[in-house]
Amino acid sequence: MSTRPLLMQVVWCWLLLSGLLWGGPAKAADEILLKEFVITTPEKPTQLVANVSFDYQLNSYLREGLLNGVTLKQTISFDLVWESLWLWNTTRPLDKVETELQYHALSKHYQLERLDTQEHWNFTSLASALDYMGSLVNHKLPALPPNTLGTNAAVVIKVTLAPKSPVLPLKLRLLFTDDYAIESQGVKWPLP
Repeated sequence: MSTRPLLMQVVWCWLLLSGLLWGGPAKAADEILLKEFVITTPEKPTQLVANVSFDYQLNSYLREGLLNGVTLKQTISFDLVWESLWLWNTTRPLDKVETELQYHALSKHYQLERLDTQEHWNFTSLASALDYMGSLVNHKLPALPPNTLGTNAAVVIKVTLAPKSPVLPLKLRLLFTDDYAIESQGVKWPLP
């Protein structure tokens, strides 16, 4: 009986396992990671103030699109969610903060605009623009509806970063899919 085929199987298994252990899974090239999410009630229990910080990892499509004139639109949405023991949770939009990021090739800087306050900022690097775009400090949320506190309610935050929809899309696929958007997982902050 030959031990050569058995030895080859053992070697192949060992190589496969070592490749999985040392190589590991590849990290996703596009994601939004939550660094900080804190809600405080400085004045009254129904007035919430949010401090949020995100870290962006852009894929090559979004980076190249930004450098070629595509505007990226970020939407930070705050929703009130009442969890149910049955099938569906009740969700109500609470607030939304929208920001647009674009690159100006002539001046070689990134311009960030917050749409609700019409504030503009200019940055020389993409990393600094993304850092500033990913932070929301002392943002006052709208007053909570009556009888929200003491129920099974929570504030859920979610961030989406996607190319701004052009009037006449360059790619028809953009009309039917959000493959090029990056979306964070929803993070819940239970209310007292």
